[in-house]
Amino acid sequence: MNRLKNIFRGFKYRNFRLFFPSLAITQIGLWIQNVAISWLVYDITKSAFTMGSLTFISTAPLFILSPFTGAVVDKYNRHKLLIIVQSLYILQTFLMTIVAFSGLLNLYLIVILGVFLNTVAAIDAPVRQSSFVLLVDDPKDLGNAISLNASCFNLARFIGPAIGGLIIGYLGAKYCFLLNFLVLVPTFFLIKAMKIKDFKNKETQKENIFSSIKEGFLYSIKNSPIITAQVYLFLFSFLVMSYPMLLPIYTADVLVSKADILGYLLGATGVGSLTASLLIASKMSVKGLRRILFIGCIFVSSAFIFTGLNSNHYFVLIAMFFLGVGSTFFITPQNVLVQTAVADEKRGRIISLNALCFLGTFSLSSFFTGSVAQKIGISNTFVFLGVTVFIISCLFSYKMSKYDYTKKIN
Repeated sequence: MNRLKNIFRGFKYRNFRLFFPSLAITQIGLWIQNVAISWLVYDITKSAFTMGSLTFISTAPLFILSPFTGAVVDKYNRHKLLIIVQSLYILQTFLMTIVAFSGLLNLYLIVILGVFLNTVAAIDAPVRQSSFVLLVDDPKDLGNAISLNASCFNLARFIGPAIGGLIIGYLGAKYCFLLNFLVLVPTFFLIKAMKIKDFKNKETQKENIFSSIKEGFLYSIKNSPIITAQVYLFLFSFLVMSYPMLLPIYTADVLVSKADILGYLLGATGVGSLTASLLIASKMSVKGLRRILFIGCIFVSSAFIFTGLNSNHYFVLIAMFFLGVGSTFFITPQNVLVQTAVADEKRGRIISLNALCFLGTFSLSSFFTGSVAQKIGISNTFVFLGVTVFIISCLFSYKMSKYDYTKKIN
């Protein structure tokens, strides 16, 4: 019982209890929508290169805007920003639903609405991740709150794709967009009900936004523990996090299956990720996290290689489970290590750089992996990515072992 209380100790704070379900609902809806869009795009184009190119264009705002949004987060009230972001998410899903049910949905509108969605996401990531310090009163519970956030995201990765795949298979993709809109509307009221006191550094508020961005970059570059962790995240994300774009191609071409199987594969990664995040939530030693981070890379590398060498549904489901475990074993510890070491007044900017390394790379990664898959085939692409991840993980894990992440870096 005490172990269970330790895992969920972040819920003793009212703001976190309101924040968590709003995040869970938002993420489930977004995964349902993303599965529908991925399936529609590949069904229309039948081209890995075209799919990667379109994903590159629609996700470009994550790469372009992330550095600016961190400076905005450090200057303005995060509660108000959360309310604005949630309202924009609801507007995007409403427009997507209207277009889908009117029969006007095509590749151009998918890209336009995708650009809108990812513009909002570029603001959302640093706002949410830098808000955890405001949601828990005791700094000792910060790592637990971050880990529970990861479990929330991973629960959505389990539930959302499975629901999306079933809806596409039995009702059609347009109903995915409708459901996403319906589940997002109540989240606005949960966010609005939160009571957050967000005190800002007066010097940061007065600072020019470009000077503020420059200061954040220089702070990251000058401090080896932070820049090493962020470059590691960049390379990991570039090589790994385009798998949701690759899986529709793999499902159609290698497994010769439909959207429901895609839903199960993505759902399996969610089950693995949820399992991993709950395990991490119960043990948050900074020293231990670096070891978990390395194990995560090995799991991911093995899962990619195994997927590339197999075409059996059940074996690939197992590989996707371990891909989910490995991804979370890497991403959550990396986030906790950086947030533990970063100075509070620079938190928003550094977290936005983290978001740039994680989410911003998706546009570049999608174009790269789509091009590779077009040249060497989808199975060989998984093997190539898995081997590369293994080599990089050995190099960076050794380098990170030399740094102390328990001390604040001013």
